[in-house]
Amino acid sequence: MDLGSGEVISAEALARWHHPEHGYLTPMRFLETVERSGQLPAFADAVLDQALTASDVWREAGFDLPVAVNVSPRSLLDPKFPAAVLARLERHAVPPDLLVLELAETLTISQLDVVGRALAELNEAGVRLALDDFGTGVSPLSVLSHIPVHQLKIDREFVGSIETSSEAAAVVRSTVDLARSLHLTVIAEGVESEPQRHALWELGCVAGQGHLFARAMSSARLLTTLQRGSGGRPGVLAGALYDGGAVVRMARRKSTAQGRSALPHLPA
Repeated sequence: MDLGSGEVISAEALARWHHPEHGYLTPMRFLETVERSGQLPAFADAVLDQALTASDVWREAGFDLPVAVNVSPRSLLDPKFPAAVLARLERHAVPPDLLVLELAETLTISQLDVVGRALAELNEAGVRLALDDFGTGVSPLSVLSHIPVHQLKIDREFVGSIETSSEAAAVVRSTVDLARSLHLTVIAEGVESEPQRHALWELGCVAGQGHLFARAMSSARLLTTLQRGSGGRPGVLAGALYDGGAVVRMARRKSTAQGRSALPHLPA
């Protein structure tokens, strides 16, 4: 969400497994099993395929929303991964700049060179990259010096403490300042309350996601929600913090790709 205007500006793909005995499982509970089974490439391809299908449907309906997909470090270490992503984009005729790959800040320094080459190839094609859980992993500056990042996502731990912890507020402020100097976008994760939204806005963070705005929903339901909007404004899910809240968007590469074309999706 644009924290100022209340408008949805992107979405994130979330994977859930409806287990016959254990109910809905999150990736934290099943992804390790997927990786051990050797099915990670197929799993990652399925998530990407459904995310791009949803993005295309939203675009046809008039909502030009980028979609973010979380990427396992193991996928990025696969030399075939960049070509597979670009092939999917071409198959769906989705402009590369409508895809954001989210990378957790848990890579080791030794892995960054290999990952950096894969991400440089995708970046050159127009795909964007978000660094997830920023500030919780290895040295942020080491990561930023190795990979072509476009967005920094502030970990929910700092967002949840922003009203009561001067240290958390300082992390948010320093992240925003760093992003401005590098011409990056900052997105706050786990926004749960209006006071958090206001505090983030006052610290200069202009985008956020969390249960304050919406719970996870199917891509079809998200489209219906966008069309209905709020206060007679399609694409808006929350009131503006001030009159005429500015919508902040990432600059995009020009693309000539045209065409038409589920895992749950969450407004971001």
